[in-house]
Amino acid sequence: MEREQIRVLMIDDDLIDRMAFERYVKSQGLPYDYALAESPDTARDLLKSRTFDVVISDYLLGSCTCLELFDDIGSLPIIVVTGTGDEQIAVTAMKRGARDYLIKDPLGSYLTMLPLTVENALARKRAEDELKAYREHLEELVRQRT
Repeated sequence: MEREQIRVLMIDDDLIDRMAFERYVKSQGLPYDYALAESPDTARDLLKSRTFDVVISDYLLGSCTCLELFDDIGSLPIIVVTGTGDEQIAVTAMKRGARDYLIKDPLGSYLTMLPLTVENALARKRAEDELKAYREHLEELVRQRT
């Protein structure tokens, strides 16, 4: 049975990191239908023209941070990765809506954690969507009875 494709937008201004992500996805046979963006502008264009399930973004994107893209990303799960981050950046990203935060390491070991992190982010999003639908259904039942 073929696994369902996960539509991933990977945003990173570093060519080496984008290539490492692509190489890892292919070598592991991950079920990702992915697009790579090298800048915030490219990411915005892709978000307008394609549908994604999850966004993985480097924190530092040239002269800005991925936090500036959160409004464009909307309700999609966002996983922030960075090689220069600290605790404060992680807290800020999570408060803004990031689902998770991973630290890049020189050997690329963080990539091995990415599939589970993506699955967890998508499972949490599904659970939130189901809860929202259930709540709306209950509110409609209350309206009908009152």
